[in-house]
This record gives sequence, C-alpha cells and structure tokens, in this order.
Amino acid sequence: MDAVLMILFLFACEVAAQRSWIGWMRARHVSQVQKAYGTRIDEEVKAKVPSMGGVVFLLIGSGLLMSSVLRGDSEGAAFWSYPILSAAVGLADDLLKFRGRSSEGLRSMQKFALQVVTTLLWFVLLALDGNVPALWSGFSIGHWVWPLALFFAVGVQNSVNVTDGLDGLAAGGCLVSFAVLAYLSPDPYYGAAAGFAISLGFLWHNCHPAKVFMGDAGAHFLAGLMASCAFCGSGVLTLVPAAAGFGVEMLSVVIQLIAIHGWGKKVFRMSPIHHHFQLLGWPEDRIVVRFWIVHALLALGLLAAGKALAALLQTA
Repeated sequence: MDAVLMILFLFACEVAAQRSWIGWMRARHVSQVQKAYGTRIDEEVKAKVPSMGGVVFLLIGSGLLMSSVLRGDSEGAAFWSYPILSAAVGLADDLLKFRGRSSEGLRSMQKFALQVVTTLLWFVLLALDGNVPALWSGFSIGHWVWPLALFFAVGVQNSVNVTDGLDGLAAGGCLVSFAVLAYLSPDPYYGAAAGFAISLGFLWHNCHPAKVFMGDAGAHFLAGLMASCAFCGSGVLTLVPAAAGFGVEMLSVVIQLIAIHGWGKKVFRMSPIHHHFQLLGWPEDRIVVRFWIVHALLALGLLAAGKALAALLQTA
C-alpha cells in the first residue's frame, strides 16, 4: 500500500475506532485519576476524561502485525512486535491504575524491569532474523550497538510517557517524530507513516479540550514504534533528532531529581518541564503549540549538525 493511502486509511480507522472507544469508556467511567502531587490545574475537568485511548493503537498495531505474519514476512512481524510488546507494559500499568482507582500503577522499578525484559526479547527476535541495527545512516558498530539500543529504546518509552501530561502535547510531538523518521529511514514497513496517521487521528480527539487521553499503553506503543522505525531503518541514533522534544522533557525530570536529592533545591517549579510553565501561568494550548515548535526546531538543528559531522568524518 502506498504510504499516503496508508496514512489516509489509518487516520480514518483511528478517528472512527477512537470515537467508539471513547463512548464505551464513558459508559464504564474509565477516566483518569489525577495525581495527588500534580499541578491541581483543571483537575476536576481532566478527571472526567476517558483514559486508555492507546488501546485503539494496540488494536491497529496488532492488525498490522497479523498482516505480516499471514504474509510470512518474518522481518515485518519482528518490526511490529516491539510496539505491541511496549504497549503491553503500558496497558498493565493502565489497568492497575483503573482497578485500584489510583494514579499509581506499576512501581517505577517494576515498569523499568518489564521495559528491559520486553526490549531484550525484541532484540532476540531481531538477531534471529539477522537484523543488527546500524548506528546512523548505514554506519555499523556490530553487536556493540545493543547496549546503546537498549538505553534508547527504554529511554524513549519513558520520555514519551512523561510528556503525556497536557491535551495534545505527546500526540503532536509524535507527529514531528514520525515525520523526521520518515525522512531519515527507508521505512520498508511504513512504520513512520502508520505512526503519523495514528498520532494525527488521535489528536483529532485529544486536542484541547481533550475528549480522551492515550494513557501509558498509547505512549509506550508510539515510543516502541519510533524505536522500530529507527532500529530497522537508518540507525539507533536517529532517535536523537526524532525524539528531541521528548528528550528535553525527560532531561528536566532527571535534572529536578538530581537537584532535589543532591542539593535539596528545585530547578523547576515542577517537572516534567511543561508543568513548570503551567505553574508560571501559561495557558495549556500555548505550552503545547510551543512544545511542538521547539521539538521541530531541535530536530532540524540536530539533523543539520549530524549531516555536518558526517561530512567532516568523510573528509577526515
């Protein structure tokens, strides 16, 4: 299927399926429990919004996985298996939150352990298929790439997850990420096109004021799909420009934790950094749109720097 047709088809599927899923969740009061240590801004409104919209992503991804399996395409099956494995970890977290009517699901170390285990399992599938990810644009360091790949695969899951805190913030950021990955990667399985379509279709319902949140399942699915696009495309390090905005959000959390535990002081009013701007009084839609802009500019800047470095290495 042509990439443009796939985008149009999956966009329509996501919009329609998500609308039905929202209705089903509303009938069963599957809403998001607000964190006790949150900003307290629009808390009553957001507490009524259905969560776990990422279940629809999981269904679409499962369909694409089954399509590869039925065609006997082992490489395609390996490609689509990682978003599914990643989403399964997020879904377990979402279900625990819903069951306990709490903002806390899996403990941090439990989630981290599951992320590592599922990622290592996926690496085994890739290796059995003879697929060793490149570092960047065909440049390979052989099997030394696996530890770095593990760091980026788990890192991007947590980065997208912490970013998913405002209406449209993570979904719009994913549009930028998949556009960059489509530009960088040969993308034989149309993964970037599918990710772009799913993100765009979800944003239809998730833009401010949001009618649904993607939850951990959705954030993990999209992050896992980014990893698949990079690792099975032009290289592990392509996640750096593609997920630059998400990296900034994760970095703000790390900086805040180091400052609190190391010096007993905060750098930001609250982390991740989008909450800092909320507490400064910025409107939610302003924070979201500016995040998209900064994400796109960072991606362009890092792409330019990467090209300049590659040219320098070639002439050295």
